[in-house]
Amino acid sequence: MKRLGSRRVRWVCGVTALALALASFFANSVQTVHDKQKVAKMTDKMKTVCVGRFLIDLPAAAEVTIGRGAIGGIDLSSTMHESEEEFASRVQKTETDIAGTLNEDSRESLESVRQLSGEAAKGTLFVHNRRRSKLHRGDHIVSVENVAVHSVLRFPGLSVTGNADWLDPDYVDDVVRLLGRIRPLHPHEIPKERGFCLADALVRDPYEHRNSESVVMFAGLPGHPDVNIVLSSMSGSSPAPGLLQRNAAAAAREPVFVQMAFTNLREQARAVNGLQGEELVTRIRESNFTTGYSFQWEAQVEREDVLAPLLTLELESGTNPVTGGKPVQSTLSEEAMFDLWEQIASSIRLRPTEPDKATLPEPVTMALGTGAYAWDICPQTGWWQCGDSSPATGILGGERQFLKQGQRMPQALLLPQPTMWQRLRGVQPSYENRHPTLWTLVDKRNSVRVSTPAVLEQAISGFELLTIPASDTPTAHIEAPIGSVAKTGTACPASGWWRCEDSHALDGTRWFAAGSLLPAATFRAQLHGRVNTHPELIHRRSAWQLIRYADNPSHADTDRLET
Repeated sequence: MKRLGSRRVRWVCGVTALALALASFFANSVQTVHDKQKVAKMTDKMKTVCVGRFLIDLPAAAEVTIGRGAIGGIDLSSTMHESEEEFASRVQKTETDIAGTLNEDSRESLESVRQLSGEAAKGTLFVHNRRRSKLHRGDHIVSVENVAVHSVLRFPGLSVTGNADWLDPDYVDDVVRLLGRIRPLHPHEIPKERGFCLADALVRDPYEHRNSESVVMFAGLPGHPDVNIVLSSMSGSSPAPGLLQRNAAAAAREPVFVQMAFTNLREQARAVNGLQGEELVTRIRESNFTTGYSFQWEAQVEREDVLAPLLTLELESGTNPVTGGKPVQSTLSEEAMFDLWEQIASSIRLRPTEPDKATLPEPVTMALGTGAYAWDICPQTGWWQCGDSSPATGILGGERQFLKQGQRMPQALLLPQPTMWQRLRGVQPSYENRHPTLWTLVDKRNSVRVSTPAVLEQAISGFELLTIPASDTPTAHIEAPIGSVAKTGTACPASGWWRCEDSHALDGTRWFAAGSLLPAATFRAQLHGRVNTHPELIHRRSAWQLIRYADNPSHADTDRLET
């Protein structure tokens, strides 16, 4: 009797288990059909999003966010939620905050403030916080200097902010040109020009990117808070093990019970619109009995090229929308997730562009009032006003000087009023300030005024040396290599063409005979107490560099040197 009862119990349990399994199967089937219909409706209308140099199609209802980008070491972010007044206030606060700090040398951190202007943009660039560090280059340790850069650029309805904490000072001008290549993007615009898409702006080619561009897109689906879509583009990275190789190595390190929680549904090489890559699809059984899915595709990096970056697409479900929360059950079934993945992954493609027009890029011009310090690279050709001038002190070369873009800003040589004794001897005293000279752009004319020819200080020839005391007689001819440097008052070691080392001198390149005493350099300076409209000439000791041997000066040599 007992045996019969136990059989009956086992039979009932078996039937019940079978019924539950069938019910679960039919429920899952119904859920799968329902989810596939939702995905079909969701992907019926798609929208195209520009991410870096690529395009991707997403469901029209997807909520898309593009994070800040990085180009050539500059982090760029943008916002359309800032008014003109808020922008101006932020610029003022930024300058005040930077100016109130000191660098590692206990000097004022703010080095220069440049006013930026373009077709429809205005802005400011701050250079500050100069620092020194040591780097390993091969077997040597070298010292380098870096500065921090903060830029703010304003378009109608759009603000773009750029930051870099460690930047080569010589790269600042490239940053200015890069900022000049930015233009706003209209909502849902897919640009035709070549360039790099950020959230609300396009950085148009050509610009100095140093093969370093990166941006990340995030997207979510309404009604499915556990589903996340991420597309990342990053150029400049070195080739590394691929997606499948990394996954196999990671799985081998995990214990068996962890490996059992992961089931690889797809592992394969996959090309998408000509982009060679690898695909990995995984089902994850979590410890809280929920199921999630991970879809990954990664393009292979074979060369250093902004058109072939490390491109990664990820689609995940079962992620808790609350940060740090436990995994949740995927709101879409496995088959529905595959349908969604195929619609999105197959759409990744390089953004088509129109052929470049045969026109030069528009130059970035600095606004009047832009400041630059001595030893900086001149950002704009024109006339610059010296900030060290005063009624009692003159400036070698004048208070306003014509400087060309790309040259180093000079340190002003100050000319105080000479004493009575100095006047009698015809001597003009001079000195330099300890701090770098501040120059201000006051005129953008790109040509220098023509002045009367200057009479240069002449070398003392061999015949004139006969009147010099024996102790001062220059030595005999000495073989000197090209590039040798000799100072004013010393004997010229070799006949040839010598270039004055002082860039502000009027001498340029001159021929001297071996054995003659090298002359002082000639400068223009408005001496105190003179009413002549033309600047007077003064002579100061300098240095000369040998650039060509020549026994006698010739017009052919002169033409070659000028060329």
